[in-house]
Amino acid sequence: MDREGTGQCCGSFGELLQGVLPNGHKFLVNCRIRNRSTIRLRLTEPYYAPEKEAMIARTHERFPKTYKALRNLLADLGRRDDCLFELESDIPIGKGLSSSTADMVAGIRALTEALAVKFKGDYIGRVISEIEPNDGLHFDNTSAYLHAEGRLIANFDWVPPFRILGLDEGGTCDTVAFNLRRIALTSRQQSHYQVMLDTLSAALEARDLRTVASIATESATLWQAVYPKVDFGRVCDVAQSLGALGVLNTHSGTFLGILFPDGADLDVDAVTAEVKATLPGRAIAWFETSGLESSRRPADMFEKVPTHG
Repeated sequence: MDREGTGQCCGSFGELLQGVLPNGHKFLVNCRIRNRSTIRLRLTEPYYAPEKEAMIARTHERFPKTYKALRNLLADLGRRDDCLFELESDIPIGKGLSSSTADMVAGIRALTEALAVKFKGDYIGRVISEIEPNDGLHFDNTSAYLHAEGRLIANFDWVPPFRILGLDEGGTCDTVAFNLRRIALTSRQQSHYQVMLDTLSAALEARDLRTVASIATESATLWQAVYPKVDFGRVCDVAQSLGALGVLNTHSGTFLGILFPDGADLDVDAVTAEVKATLPGRAIAWFETSGLESSRRPADMFEKVPTHG
């Protein structure tokens, strides 16, 4: 009998903070947005049919990371089902907005619904991280996360309510290739990242939006030494002239974001026009942060731990 399931996962507008801790572990703190991936999945008994094989081949070709994650999970469960799925997403690809992570997590959530199984969050993180570094979007709300290892540092019961004016410098960034780069930081720089993480953690606990934005801006500034964006100075200037809270970076992507508090009395058209005049030729899009995308909390889905890897 076929089994079906549907799963969703939001993207992340880069990171509130990203760097390297004193122990040498790369880390980030995600920033969930409303843009999301949705997967409708069907598991069938394995049998050969030309049409079915062609559909599997197309799915594997178009969404290789998601397909591999699902196949690994099915193997861990001792299942040989053929896996068919359709994916819809409004997350820009290759831009640092976590499109691949969202696709994989949406697929895993669809699989949990189809099979009525539960997985632990650290297991999901390990499965995804074996395919590529990711933003920890399978955990609730905002997470501090070791993105190359798939391990949670801390989870916060809040997503800072921002409206983000995103400016795209163009091109794409390969997350896997980027994260193979060595980030050469001194011990003093690594210690400073620990202080920033501690400050951001306290701000997230206190729901202090201005301090969150301040840390995000500092993180974006420091990252210029690692992966510079040519527009950074002008974006900071226009953010200041607009009275914005700060600047957000897609640290391994092509977007910068100007942060405004959600719910503020904001003339979107006037702001957009001023930014376009300052940075002509740049693609501009508005984003909003978002908490959990469904009433079914992902944490409730993570209990059983298979033995993949």
